[in-house]
Amino acid sequence: MQTTVGNTLKNQRLKKSFSLDDVHKFVKIHPKFLIALEEGDYSVFSNKIHATGFLKNYAEFLELDVDKLLAIWRREYEAQFDKKKESTVKKKKVLEPAKILVTPGLVFSVIAVVLVFVFFGYLFYQYRSYSGAPKLEIYSPQNSIVVNSEVLDVTGKTDRDSVLLINNQRVLLDKDGSFVTSLKIRDGLNTISFLSVNKLGRETEEVRTIIFRDLEEPEEVEEASESTESTATTDLILDDE
Repeated sequence: MQTTVGNTLKNQRLKKSFSLDDVHKFVKIHPKFLIALEEGDYSVFSNKIHATGFLKNYAEFLELDVDKLLAIWRREYEAQFDKKKESTVKKKKVLEPAKILVTPGLVFSVIAVVLVFVFFGYLFYQYRSYSGAPKLEIYSPQNSIVVNSEVLDVTGKTDRDSVLLINNQRVLLDKDGSFVTSLKIRDGLNTISFLSVNKLGRETEEVRTIIFRDLEEPEEVEEASESTESTATTDLILDDE
């Protein structure tokens, strides 16, 4: 059998005796996305980042070689996402660059300037990493939005050395600090808290308020109302008789 991303994931999961619900409990990825990954159905993912983010988390949980699996994924499915993007090619006039006389003094000056920038950049990075609160960006969901699905996709990025908690549940981070997961929300108002904590205990917190409205619910209420009215009318006729 040809080695594919889907059968590699599924075989490893079965080998470890995990059900899809077991995996969902640990990595917080909804079973519908896990099934899509195992069956090679990437139509349920909104974009390439969405798909590869879930694939990385799933592969790491199953203790697979993530780089090798991503290489197979690129050969199999990356073209599917590339076809969705409209590519426009614009011709640009190539201007002849101005001739610059390169001298040893100029080369030395350029190297010195670059080293100075690198040195101060490194100092700034170290200072920010160890003294400041961690960076926390929430790509989705946006705040105060109304959704009609009980499964909410959550994506964002924080400092790679930080610990991220979503509603007090730890979420795995990618090597660059990005994260992607799914949450099940309840009907009505939902509050989602994000907390990033670095090694020095510095914290950054974000809160999102989401409203979930089931589109099928009003129909059920209307049907129940019609049934009540029908029963009341029948009772009234019987009383008249």
